[in-house]
Amino acid sequence: MARQARTIIPGQAMHVMVRGNNRETLFFGDADRRIYLDWLREAAKQFGSAVHAFALMPNHVHLLMTPHNDDSLAKTMQSLGRRYAQYFNQQQQRSGTIWEGRYRSSLIDPDYFLRCQRFIELNPVRSGFELSPQASTWTSFASHIGGNAEPWLVDHQHFWRLGNTPFERQMNWATFVKEGAPHWEDRQINEALVRSKPWISDVYAKKLFKDNPEQALIRRRGRPKKLILANSIA
Repeated sequence: MARQARTIIPGQAMHVMVRGNNRETLFFGDADRRIYLDWLREAAKQFGSAVHAFALMPNHVHLLMTPHNDDSLAKTMQSLGRRYAQYFNQQQQRSGTIWEGRYRSSLIDPDYFLRCQRFIELNPVRSGFELSPQASTWTSFASHIGGNAEPWLVDHQHFWRLGNTPFERQMNWATFVKEGAPHWEDRQINEALVRSKPWISDVYAKKLFKDNPEQALIRRRGRPKKLILANSIA
C-alpha cells in the first residue's frame, strides 16, 4: 500500500508525534530526555524548523513545530530520530529500530494553535502521569509560564497575542491551560494526528485545499461513509 502523503505547508504549524516501537520506553532517565531535547534544538536549527512546544512522555513524544521549507520537518525528524536511536541502542546494548514506524503529523489551523499547544502541554496530566501541568518537568509548559525556560523555543504569533508583556502572556497561558479542554476537542486533535490529517476549520480547509478537498478529510474505519472534515469547531 502506498504511503499516505503528508500535508505540509511551509510557515504553517504542525503537530508531530513519534512513538517507541511496540510502545516501549524511549527515555529511562532525565539524561536521555535532555539529550533528546538538545538534539532536537540542533536539528531544528540546522534544517529550518521552529519548535514551539513539546511533551516528552515515557514511550512517545509530542512536538509543535513550524517548518520553514518543504523538507524542513522531514529532515529535522529524520536527523533527530537516527541520532537518538544510535544513542539509545548504545546505552541499552541493543540493536534495531526503536521507533514505531514514521512520525505522525497534523497541519494545524492558526486559529487552533493555542488549543493544540494546550493539548500537548497537558499530555502528562491527561495520561495520568502528573496531577498538574506545573508538575510536568519535561514539557514546554514551564517555559510558557516563566519557569525553567528552554530559550531556544520559538513562541508562535498567537501566543504573543495573549498579552503585551511576558508576565501577561504567562498568566493568560496558565489560566487557559488550567481551564482544560473538552473531551471532544482532545478526540479531534488525536484523531487528526493519528491519521496524519490536518486539524483545521471548514473555512481554512476551503482556502487551502480548494483544488483537492480530500486532503483535509478523514475517512472513518469500516464500511465507507461520507467523508468528514478533521474538525468541526464553530
